[in-house]
Amino acid sequence: MLVRTRLSIISLFIFGVLAGCGGDSKKKSVEPEIIQPAELTAEQIRAHIVSQVGGLNNLTVPATNNAIPLPNVSEDKNYYIETTEEKRFLGKQLFHDSLRTVRLRPEFGGRQELTQSGSCGSCHFGEVGSKAGTQINFNVGGEGRGYTDAEGNYTPRRRARMDILETIRPEPLFEGDLRVDRVPTLTDVFENVVGIPSVPQFIDEPGALVHSGRFDAVDSVGRNAPSIVGSAYNNRLLGGGFAGEPSSNPRAINPFEDPAQENIALLLLDAHRMLEAQSSVIQEIPGYVELFKRAFPEEAKAAETLDDINLLINDQTILRATATFMRTVITRNSPWDHFLAGDNEALSPSQLRGAKLFFTDAKEGGAGCMTCHSGPALNKQINDPNLTGVGGFVEENFFNLGLTDHPLQALNRHVRSDPNYRDEGRMEITGKEEDAHKFRTTTLRQLKGSRVFFHSGEFTSIKDVVKYFNEGQPQDSITGNSPTLSTRFTHPRGEGSERGLGLSESEVNDLVSFLEDGLYDDAFVNYDSNSTTDTFQLNEKDVTYSVHRPFLTNVGVEDGFVISGMAQNNNDPLTRRDAGMEFLDVTNKAETALNQRVRDSGEQRDELTLKNISDYFIDTHLLVIIEGLPDGVTLKNASGKTEESQKPYLRLFLDDGVIKPDASTKFELVFTDSRDIDAQSVVDDYVLTLKSGQGNP
Repeated sequence: MLVRTRLSIISLFIFGVLAGCGGDSKKKSVEPEIIQPAELTAEQIRAHIVSQVGGLNNLTVPATNNAIPLPNVSEDKNYYIETTEEKRFLGKQLFHDSLRTVRLRPEFGGRQELTQSGSCGSCHFGEVGSKAGTQINFNVGGEGRGYTDAEGNYTPRRRARMDILETIRPEPLFEGDLRVDRVPTLTDVFENVVGIPSVPQFIDEPGALVHSGRFDAVDSVGRNAPSIVGSAYNNRLLGGGFAGEPSSNPRAINPFEDPAQENIALLLLDAHRMLEAQSSVIQEIPGYVELFKRAFPEEAKAAETLDDINLLINDQTILRATATFMRTVITRNSPWDHFLAGDNEALSPSQLRGAKLFFTDAKEGGAGCMTCHSGPALNKQINDPNLTGVGGFVEENFFNLGLTDHPLQALNRHVRSDPNYRDEGRMEITGKEEDAHKFRTTTLRQLKGSRVFFHSGEFTSIKDVVKYFNEGQPQDSITGNSPTLSTRFTHPRGEGSERGLGLSESEVNDLVSFLEDGLYDDAFVNYDSNSTTDTFQLNEKDVTYSVHRPFLTNVGVEDGFVISGMAQNNNDPLTRRDAGMEFLDVTNKAETALNQRVRDSGEQRDELTLKNISDYFIDTHLLVIIEGLPDGVTLKNASGKTEESQKPYLRLFLDDGVIKPDASTKFELVFTDSRDIDAQSVVDDYVLTLKSGQGNP
């Protein structure tokens, strides 16, 4: 493209003066031509990407779950890890069902009242890319799931249950300190031979266990909950790569020499209050028994022959089903996927430019993202020997980016009495100094809406992440001065270059556009029967058993719920209100006052103020139910009618999902009168009942 630029007024004046001083006044000035490169076409960018990664097949997600690559295992484990639809569906149900969290031990601080209140899905919501969407994540000991606004936008909200908070430490350790756990959750404390508590480097440290964070009241960890998307494409999972580590490493917990997906299921069943105790409660649910029979036919046959259901439903079959589900969590229908399939209109011009930057080395003016984020899930090294499978590289997928710690690591610094302690990352697993503060490269699929990023959860937008890489300046003085700090982060353009990527503002925006929208698949969140991408959450097809799995209806499973009948993900009271399964009467927690009443032509508008007079939040949606209306008077702006009494109600969408103590909100009730009476008298009095909850009361 040729762009002609006009000379400035000053330039023209100087040119004229020079012409008058001996120049040829008859010569006309020639406007310079600046040649700018034309934007590459979609075909050209696709060809460029092929040249960088060795073929589009190295980036393409298989069309079916059965085609997703399995890790290399011994022949006797092929049946153990094989993908079947029956195992996947069972695993999806188990992942989102709170039925299994029954291993709460009072001797370590566990609370029996929290039994069956959390699940694997407590920290992994489909609406936020299979992450938690909040920096501090809660399984048992948490309450709530999230709320929607008037436009249907979802905001994750899971917090520590206010009814179990304890004031244990005299002063908070960090902003937002919940002051609940005596020691960091998931950190075990042993007593050595002289009676001094110590924090183990790994689980086999000798001495008596005096506290186990795997059983205490609040289940949370000092890292941001990772995405499940693309789990099939890694041979190590979790931030430090704990899952999949072979048992030859004394710090590993992998007694069955499982691949990463099965091993992470085992580790998390142990950490999150399920292992050992879960089988007995699952065996009591006929629907689950039927699903296990179909998912594990060999085990079902043995169980029937020996009349021993433990041979069918046990920790092993549970973790295998869960691993199968996690291995099949992937997106297939993002604009990027359609672009790879040949659709030249799939990506916007900005996303195309962003894709080119992504797949261009930083030394050549690009962003060089592909060097760490390649493969179908964009979560592995570009030179991994098997890009389309789990690959062979391990340590090459871990990096120190100079990040600060997750806030809960303040608890670890507290129990270690070491103010300079930082999350060790990969070193925690390998014991090697050269792995200090390194964390696993994660998927870039489905980042949009995730809300928090990196293991610290300190970044709250994709643009902030891109700008961090663009600047190449570590944010933490300790991890940033470690010899393990990655030069790919600080000097991606090579030794001696300036820090960072050196991208312009427009290039940063293009890269963000590609990462945010080009890699986002709506079918992962909202069920689309025509999409080959499955929702992460159980969707309407999954839970309409009477149509799609009538054998479950025959044994009493009710449509619309997980197999156990509990709320999906969590089963605490606030989550059940979030799910519309129950409603809390909060009438006595608030007072309402009429501010103004306007009547005109058979219509009455009442403006009211509602104040929270309790010591606790009024949260999720607030439903204002109107009772005592005369026949013929209707609520014009009603959101609906209650199911049983058919009373009109107005749904209030609360700012930030709550009305805090002493805070107020205003709303309006609009009444109309069809009676043939004085138009100025619509309704003088009525009764308001206030209920907290989403859905229809």
